Amino acid sequence: MAFIIIDLEFNNLEDISKYKPNVFNENPELREVELDNEIIEIGAIKLDNYMQPITEYKAYIKPSVIKVLNPKISEITNIQEADLKNGITFKEGMDGLKKLIDEGDIICSWAKDDIIEIINNAIYHKYEDLSWLGSYLDIQEYSTKILGKKKSLSLKHALDELKIKVDTTKLHDALNDAIYTSFVFKRIYNSRAVKNYMIKDIYNMPALEIKNLNEYKIDKSKVSQKCPKCKIPLELEYELIPLKWRFVSLGTCSKCKNKIINELIIKRTFSNEEIYKEMYSFLDEIEYINYCDKVKKVRLKLNKVLK
Repeated sequence: MAFIIIDLEFNNLEDISKYKPNVFNENPELREVELDNEIIEIGAIKLDNYMQPITEYKAYIKPSVIKVLNPKISEITNIQEADLKNGITFKEGMDGLKKLIDEGDIICSWAKDDIIEIINNAIYHKYEDLSWLGSYLDIQEYSTKILGKKKSLSLKHALDELKIKVDTTKLHDALNDAIYTSFVFKRIYNSRAVKNYMIKDIYNMPALEIKNLNEYKIDKSKVSQKCPKCKIPLELEYELIPLKWRFVSLGTCSKCKNKIINELIIKRTFSNEEIYKEMYSFLDEIEYINYCDKVKKVRLKLNKVLK
């Protein structure tokens, strides 16, 4: 068994008009692009079960969907047009990555985004040989839990937390990020603990975001809204309402009198099953009031839209 840590860089159209005001007039085909994020660089490192590096892989992918390199992406990644001009095809890139992976190996990445985009890009390019996508480990999720953090760590913050020296000019390069991820993983690797975070079926993991929360109808039968301490229903002051990437409700436990926020995150699997995850936190009086103010503002906006 080995661990293959993957990192990808993407090209997309986010904010591209700020850098290229005439881009859609000059490239009208970009108005109807069917792929949000096109893979333009693959980096990977393979570690044995002693956390020692075995081999590395790096490839630039010549874009065939979003053929204009977004200057914002270039600025972040330092990828240049010349790199992509000499790049290989998506199929060649995937075939090269596949060669690293043997039966029983674990695919890893920092957050699930890269795996999602491998599948999305493969579907678009009609690349059907993804049988090598077997067991999977989200190293971001593993690191966040092992280091006792409530909010998901960025790779940079994890490196800082573990006091691993970083050349920041080398971040956002696919291979370098894969290597830095391996440094984090090696520092906190525990063969027993890591088994609790492995996903056996990538296609049934909750990975896809619900994009328009304002229009989403919550299935109340999947929500408990109970005090995490007393296990009794909360007395809700505010029912679940969309707030940024999740739904939020606020209330009080009638038994322990704690003020509680319930954050509901809903994701879909690739097999289109919806997974509900509730996270409860106790709030002090000031935190509770601040959240109430945020929820009130969101409710006002929603009411105006509905009118």
